[in-house]
Amino acid sequence: MNADLPFLLAEQICAFFIMILMGFASVRAGIIGTEETKGITRLLLYVVTPCVILMSYQTEYSSDVAGGLLLAFGAAVLVHAAAIFGIRFAAPAMKLSNVEQASIIYTNSGNLTVPLVMSVLEPRAVMYASAYLVVQTVLIWTHCFTMVKGSSGFTWKKLLLNVNTIAIALGLVFFFCGIHIGGPLQTAFNGMGKTIGPLAMFSIGVMLGNSRLSDIFRFRNFMVSAMRLLCIPVLIMLLFSLWPQDWIAGEYRLVFTTLLLSTSAPSAVIVSQLALISNQDYRTASGVNIITDFLCIFTIPLVIWMYLHLNAA
Repeated sequence: MNADLPFLLAEQICAFFIMILMGFASVRAGIIGTEETKGITRLLLYVVTPCVILMSYQTEYSSDVAGGLLLAFGAAVLVHAAAIFGIRFAAPAMKLSNVEQASIIYTNSGNLTVPLVMSVLEPRAVMYASAYLVVQTVLIWTHCFTMVKGSSGFTWKKLLLNVNTIAIALGLVFFFCGIHIGGPLQTAFNGMGKTIGPLAMFSIGVMLGNSRLSDIFRFRNFMVSAMRLLCIPVLIMLLFSLWPQDWIAGEYRLVFTTLLLSTSAPSAVIVSQLALISNQDYRTASGVNIITDFLCIFTIPLVIWMYLHLNAA
């Protein structure tokens, strides 16, 4: 594993933070308004993200990659289960709202982690990041959707017909059947997918620009951010330490490093987006978003550095 990984991560995250500032400046300068904000949000949710999901499975099939992918799926389920039950246990004592709980549980695994993995890890690591993304996508449109919306209006029909779910299903079929997308479709999907990082960060900045800074930099938002960036990753590191040590080597080490990177990411921007389109408290979600996006410049490299040194081969 590249010893410079923590520094590469910090550099890439700094670039993303500059994109957030661009979105903020665009709103404050009057270039972007509320309606444009919702348009960018829908573009990310229903066009760009499905392209990323589908193309992440355009990898040559091999038994090693398939084994790593299955391990990544299993570990991702365990990671989310630990986070959900851990926060459910802590919520009453800390009086966490539904939006705050969702902000702690769900991460920018698509909008931040996938671009990071593409930039600083080996290409096949995107497959393992996509496994985390698949598990989180299902939970976002079930558990998170219901939690943020504040009602139980969710139906399985909505999930199965959601464009992100369709992209997951097609991606899995294409991977295991060895079907490759080529020509103009490949160029179009890859081109749209590459915009996920800039668009996601820009949208965070836009939502920040539409919020009062006093609503963002509150003590409670910092508390929620600390739980997202430190408490949850430490919990997951403890879980990973229970795995046999020979599993934390070779290909498996790449799998666990990728998943830890996914769970150490900032609060999911989709929580803010769902809160916005559902007329819920998107300002709190946006505040946690911007704080975690800034602080993760320091916390993600620290968490990965700790993990690599604790499991040095």
